[in-house]
Amino acid sequence: MKETKENADFSNETQKTGGKFNHKLRKWRVWHERDIPVKINGITIKKGVRIKISSKPLSTDLSIEYPNSIWKDYPEENKVKLVDNITYIFTAHLPFLLKETIRLEYNTGYPHAYSWANQCFMRFLPAYWYLCKGKRGTSVVPILKTMLNSRAQFSETKDVPPKFPETIDENIIIPFTFGKDSFLTYNIAKEIGLHPTLVYFNEPTEEYARKHKLKLIEKFSEKENEKVYYLENPLGNLREYGEGWFGWELALTSWCLLSLPFAYKKKAGYIVFSNEASCNEFFYDKDNLKVIPDYEQSEQATEELSILTQALSEGEVYTTTFLQGLHELAILSILKKRYPKSLKYLMSCWAETEPAKDKRWCADCSKCARIFVFLSALGINPMKEVGYKDNMFMPEFERLYNVFGKTAAGTGFDSFGINRDEQLLTFYLTYLRGNRDLLVVKFAESSSFKEAESRFDELIEKYFTLHEEFITPPQWKERIDSIFSETLEKVREEAKALKKSLK
Repeated sequence: MKETKENADFSNETQKTGGKFNHKLRKWRVWHERDIPVKINGITIKKGVRIKISSKPLSTDLSIEYPNSIWKDYPEENKVKLVDNITYIFTAHLPFLLKETIRLEYNTGYPHAYSWANQCFMRFLPAYWYLCKGKRGTSVVPILKTMLNSRAQFSETKDVPPKFPETIDENIIIPFTFGKDSFLTYNIAKEIGLHPTLVYFNEPTEEYARKHKLKLIEKFSEKENEKVYYLENPLGNLREYGEGWFGWELALTSWCLLSLPFAYKKKAGYIVFSNEASCNEFFYDKDNLKVIPDYEQSEQATEELSILTQALSEGEVYTTTFLQGLHELAILSILKKRYPKSLKYLMSCWAETEPAKDKRWCADCSKCARIFVFLSALGINPMKEVGYKDNMFMPEFERLYNVFGKTAAGTGFDSFGINRDEQLLTFYLTYLRGNRDLLVVKFAESSSFKEAESRFDELIEKYFTLHEEFITPPQWKERIDSIFSETLEKVREEAKALKKSLK
């Protein structure tokens, strides 16, 4: 073997130590020891899952509990697999949150969700940096460095395959949020003869939303004779608070995994999310990196989540969505035309700030503003029919919209500015319906009004049409597509009639 400097160093070092190599003097070992250890123990408890974290930067002990009727029947081998994956999914983001090079030391086995979680992190990196507004450097590299330099160690455990009963396609689990997408998924499922089980996961960061949604659950359950399972999720305390993002990039994955015991109990063949077409939107940043604001809800991600749930259920439970071919405006228009009774239960507010304490619609987030103009464009009175307390067409709310020269305030989906066209169309339609509130008038006097007018046919075709998608299960796709297409045709005709009336 050719003698090199490295070989000579190795030889000299082993001679100094009597033939035993002193690892501590090697550079890679020095780097290796820079890891900050974070011990993470995940265990099954009587009613659910417990995660205990012990480390210098973070120590906590959290549990999530299921209804006894759901958890007690879930097989022990399934619980082990669930704990492996739940423990990882709720802690994998800790290096980002702690801003350190972390060594995550798990007492649990290697999770099926490991590769999927890291795929999500990688896809979210440009969005992370965009949301951080340069707080972690002038490029995506510092966050990427945190991800690559940190690592996870898992315990050696016996791989026991899960047990699952033969499921029934018509039995489905819907992670339910009381948003417009959830209601359309629920209503279309009922119309085509499916049997949905609704599960609401309350996140601890949603302190204000909790109060409002408990009231909605009670009202909805009583009036519609529909049970909604309500789960407090203390594990969500591990996510970033306020307008932060870390931990939320795997929110749907966590709800998906947490839904598996319900799927077992109900023999449900599908977990049905409400991911829609807007979730596939993206743009390129100044470094030409593709920024996907909500990758986890994209078409590709939905398919990958389905692979995960199949792996944890002997191939019995798939994950899907019925709404991948619809934009938000189309979803609301179908609710109005076909399922108007759902509007009175609607809540699609971020509910992160003090105004949300006593109001179902806080009027302090871009999501409230977006839904307000969408409803108005469709001829729905947000204050009389949907529970708003504020007229969001007043000047103080201008900062929350994307059509007045700046991107919307905050860090939600709207802050990326990629739904400007949808708001362009809705402000225009609101004006056509005769609304002359101050922001609507300001829009009408701007160049954006002329743009909306000239692009009207293009915008109508994009936002009031069912687009091609390949996610909806084939056994129901024809019926669902027929319902959506038939309803949207009427919506397009109504919108075109409004434009003619302006002439």
